[in-house]
Amino acid sequence: MAAFSRTIALFLGIVCLVLLNIWSPLLYDGSLQTILAEYQSGDASRKGRSPGMIAPVLMEFDTCAGFAEQQMQVVKAVLVGSELGAQVVLPTNAGHVWDLWILEPFLAVAESLFRSAACQRRPSPHPGYWCAQKHMPAVLVLDNVRQDLVKGRKSWRIEHVAEIESLRDVLWSITPSTVHVSCEILSNIQIVEPGDKWDLFWKVWGNVKFQEDLQSTKQRMVERLSLYAAAAIEKSKQMGFRSDKNKGALHFNALHLYAHAHGQLCTPHSSTPGRDNCITNTLEVGNVLLSEGVSPAIPLYLATSLSKDELEQWREESKASVLVDNLFDAYTLVSRDMLAEEILREWTPRLKHHKMFWPAVSFLLSMDAQMFIGHSISQFSGFLMQIRWRGRQPIIHYNSGTVRSVRLQETKQLASKENLGIPLFGKQIKWIFCIQPGRGDSSSHMAKVAIKSALAKTSLVPVGITTASPRSKFAADLVSAGVRLIYHTPSWMPHINSTIQRWTGAKHRFGRLKKPSHLLSDLDAMVGTFLRIDIPILGLLDPFLFYADIDILFQNDVTWPKLLGVEEDIFQEIRHLPYEQQQFAKPGKPGLPRYFAMSAESEMKREAVNAGVMLWNLQSMRESYPSFLDFIVKSDDITWPIGPGDQGALRTFYKRDRAPSYLPYEFNWKAYWPPNPEAILVHFHGPKCEHDILPYLKDGHINVSLFKFLLIRCGQDGDCSKLCNLYMQYLHA
Repeated sequence: MAAFSRTIALFLGIVCLVLLNIWSPLLYDGSLQTILAEYQSGDASRKGRSPGMIAPVLMEFDTCAGFAEQQMQVVKAVLVGSELGAQVVLPTNAGHVWDLWILEPFLAVAESLFRSAACQRRPSPHPGYWCAQKHMPAVLVLDNVRQDLVKGRKSWRIEHVAEIESLRDVLWSITPSTVHVSCEILSNIQIVEPGDKWDLFWKVWGNVKFQEDLQSTKQRMVERLSLYAAAAIEKSKQMGFRSDKNKGALHFNALHLYAHAHGQLCTPHSSTPGRDNCITNTLEVGNVLLSEGVSPAIPLYLATSLSKDELEQWREESKASVLVDNLFDAYTLVSRDMLAEEILREWTPRLKHHKMFWPAVSFLLSMDAQMFIGHSISQFSGFLMQIRWRGRQPIIHYNSGTVRSVRLQETKQLASKENLGIPLFGKQIKWIFCIQPGRGDSSSHMAKVAIKSALAKTSLVPVGITTASPRSKFAADLVSAGVRLIYHTPSWMPHINSTIQRWTGAKHRFGRLKKPSHLLSDLDAMVGTFLRIDIPILGLLDPFLFYADIDILFQNDVTWPKLLGVEEDIFQEIRHLPYEQQQFAKPGKPGLPRYFAMSAESEMKREAVNAGVMLWNLQSMRESYPSFLDFIVKSDDITWPIGPGDQGALRTFYKRDRAPSYLPYEFNWKAYWPPNPEAILVHFHGPKCEHDILPYLKDGHINVSLFKFLLIRCGQDGDCSKLCNLYMQYLHA
């Protein structure tokens, strides 16, 4: 009899469990069902959000921070819900990010994800809910019903990401139950490629569609942007740029500019040791765009809340407004208010008062831009970069520093396997040179030959630095020749000018063992040569830069293994190592420079002395720039016992453990040295083809007595005749 009773009890228990499994969604009645019915009968904006049945296990979560962060948090919440088998309840705080979405595709993919996860995860404590024939909604979209929804439920709170997996069985062992996930927990969930979470994240995000209100506003703004195209083309033509009318229908770029409160936004990140890329390059962003080849020939939309007037005020109040000028002078900037003002006169978006309406519009515009330029610390920029990278759309982050990755990747909040940050060794090496107007035809001719030979013989990207006006013929000709030009007025120019004026004609200038130079009385020449000391502060993104004067002739391509003096296999081993793990060359030795590398001067000696061709470590040079500039400004006559000008300053200031490493001969081969077909470039150090070498070879005439011994070597062992003939061919081509 006892056995029979136990059997009956077991049978009834099983029946109860089955009935509970089937009917528990219908146990929630009364006020909740009334509210839900009222909710379903709301206006058109609420249609399609029917919550349907309520599951025994619910998951509540918070959203926080800005537009991009909240989108990622909602998608991650769905992933967590599917892992727990917990129906996701969208928060009821004001200004939901999903108010901007068309919810049907999002709800459908969430349901599919839950069903797939439950059906594949066997055994499961909840197969009857997510793997049954009758599908249940994975996401509930409710307003103001939380009290009724969670009444009588066992409540749990996830305190750490690691608890998510272990909590699933616990939640389903005591139903009905509710679990709460904070926005901080959601943000800290790592989504890394490759991996299931990575694939699922983008599957869900791919079904996030924005409401017609936003799409229509975005399209109207694109149409308004096209009205600025003519101004951009005209401005760029004056600067030597060519417009390409066949690039597609969307003729604009987008810049997410950290022009306000960036210090506060960056404080949590920049307080971490070694993090110095947070607030860099906001002032220099114009230089970044120019050096990275972002064309001024199309409008540049500014994804920022600042109005046109506020941007102008920011420009005027900037500590170094001269740096900001390149952004405003070179590009046709279009702010949100410039577009929205006219649009809102003709049309009123229903959602325009939503706190995330305009960030969402800027987000959509940035997704459609030809080029997106963002800040690596910003989640808005980081999320956009990930989306655009997946679509193989061009992206740049404009801030530099030791941290060369997008913050979302660094924290693994959303990390693709390909680093979207700035590589230590770029695929295309930039050739940086400095050039001054007012130096006559000789300087222009040398630049023309150097640029033409670089484009013909190498894969280098020519980037010039000049004090010339952006709309001068001098600057426009360089841009037309294929140079990315940065316009720069150095702070030390008055000092160089006054020093030259003070010492011109002085009899005892070169006393105290100081060495003379034929350039020391030429203001334009000295400004041109000193310009290179400002390379570290111009906002250039590349961690290592190749510099060469314009009195050169390229013969072979410039590659990283050749620059570092290592074999290809060795370079492949080090190229992906972070900066902190790199082995830097000792002074006078080949390899990766701790500060900079130089090669020999007039004699073939293995010594780092000539600044005409250099490899720069931009991080170290940027850090030491203030003290180096102070050293120069305090100089009485810009000459030193080791040599004059900036070369003398570099060799005097950077010494002992900071002394330069060695750059192979092939990068600074002299015309008066024996022929070398393996030379990367020939440096016309001292005598130049047109002014010195050709007249000497023709009739022995010497224009500069200082060059006599070098010209004699030209006629004896050197390859001057052949090289100058090649020079003239490039010049007249």
